[in-house]
Amino acid sequence: MTRRKQLLSAFLIIGFIMFALVGLWAARFLPDPIGGICARIFHIITTPIILEISFGVLGICIVLALAHYNEKRSDEWVEMDFPDEK
Repeated sequence: MTRRKQLLSAFLIIGFIMFALVGLWAARFLPDPIGGICARIFHIITTPIILEISFGVLGICIVLALAHYNEKRSDEWVEMDFPDEK
């Protein structure tokens, strides 16, 4: 994967997460019950301990998803040859 595609995919993922958080923040101003639900979800997600854990888990999921995607698209196969023991 070229460097440009890597940067583009990283910016798209980060942009999507930022858009989702800002959208959730903005949706809390909607009338009840949707606004109340969005406000509660936003406050739970942005609680200090939960925020770090959720972003850490999200980062691990993104890395695993990109690794799986790139593994399925590549045609490389690596074999390890072990010398015969005498």
